[in-house]
Amino acid sequence: MNDKIVWDDVYLLDIPEIDLQHKKLISLANDLYDSIQKDDQIFERDLPKILKGLTDYTAYHFSHEEDFMRKYGYGSSDLHKMQHDTFVQEVVNQIRNLDKATKEDAARFYNFLCNWILNHIAKSDRVWAAHVKPQLKNS
Repeated sequence: MNDKIVWDDVYLLDIPEIDLQHKKLISLANDLYDSIQKDDQIFERDLPKILKGLTDYTAYHFSHEEDFMRKYGYGSSDLHKMQHDTFVQEVVNQIRNLDKATKEDAARFYNFLCNWILNHIAKSDRVWAAHVKPQLKNS
């Protein structure tokens, strides 16, 4: 399993509300990491709540980010939304398989989350943020 994600300011987009949401998303992913470290009964009890919190917040964040991109006229917002939609579909598929999850299954899911979230912030989000930031300074 990947190590627990520790926020690094290299992931900052310098858009405070989005940066705060990214930190929250990582915190929720880390809740999954923490649950895997606990005994099996606690893990099994907490997993559904953790997965629901993660999926609910991800949907909220993606919707907010997509609205933000459209508001500031980012031309590739539809493409970015497609990346979000593909991720959400993959998460739904993987969570469906976590119904009777082992810790190993949850660890694989955690690795997937970490890799996708950090790569998405570092690459895709950085592109739209570069478009939006100059407009934020003028508003």
